[in-house]
Amino acid sequence: MDLVSDDYDSVEDQRQVNTLQGTTAEVKNVNESRQVTNVPMQLNTSVIRENTEPRATRDIWIRLKQHKSSILAFICGVILTLVIVVPVMVSKSSSTEKDDQVGYIFSLKFDRKSTHSLVFLSDDNTVMGNSFSKETPNPVNHPEQFNTYRGTIGDRCLTSTSKIYFEIMFSYEILQSLNSTLLVVEVGVASREKIDTAYYVGNHGWSFAIQNCNTEVCLVANHATTNTYKKLKTLSSSNTAGTVARGRLGFFVNMNRNEFSVIDKDSSKILYTLTKVVSADQLCLVFGVYNPYYLESEMKIMYSYDFTILPIINVIA
Repeated sequence: MDLVSDDYDSVEDQRQVNTLQGTTAEVKNVNESRQVTNVPMQLNTSVIRENTEPRATRDIWIRLKQHKSSILAFICGVILTLVIVVPVMVSKSSSTEKDDQVGYIFSLKFDRKSTHSLVFLSDDNTVMGNSFSKETPNPVNHPEQFNTYRGTIGDRCLTSTSKIYFEIMFSYEILQSLNSTLLVVEVGVASREKIDTAYYVGNHGWSFAIQNCNTEVCLVANHATTNTYKKLKTLSSSNTAGTVARGRLGFFVNMNRNEFSVIDKDSSKILYTLTKVVSADQLCLVFGVYNPYYLESEMKIMYSYDFTILPIINVIA
């Protein structure tokens, strides 16, 4: 619209200039002393612009009024699309992903009847601590409970095809400075028949343990049968009284490959994989909390997934 209007003004101006030039010449012939050549040009040009611009504006408004209903319908359609259709598409996409994940979720919990008498559980059996607290108010007294191992097993043991992923949130507060290789918490895999024969699963099973490492607290991998012992990560640089730490670790058991892995949730990388996880007896997940006189420790099961039916080799969740 602007380009057309400008061309129209240019044409009108040229026409008016020609007219004015003719008029000026005639005036000069009658009386040369009168100098009024430029005045009519400015006045007439101004008049033409005032008559032209409102006309174009009026045309636009007339067209807008004529098509007002169509324009409003189009705008409403766009708004409805943005407000209704797009969120529905996004929700369908996200819900599909969630549905896929929900299909593999299972509720891993600590087995109450196996829990040692000096270990405390939450009401829903998902939190375990080495001392009484608001989160772990329940001591256990059961004829099948462990007498030696300071912990419990998971309420579901493993099969030859199990592929299970779970996450643990751990926390500890040191009450007295640690010495030697005092244990804090442990997550392992071991023969169900041998678990309660030792204070520490790493002596016969496959263990990832948080423990004192000289002047710091660290995560280690251990399998005594094959002389495997490896420091994986420092969890707190101090082991003195008053030290508080918490964190999150992922674990993946792949019995198709006889592997047990620990995953650093800070970097989403596998820290270490224990191999040749094989036993003539049934294997179970094992959880321990230690040394209540030196520290207060706690573990909570956050998530657990059963990927047994998926044809996968390994998982980083």
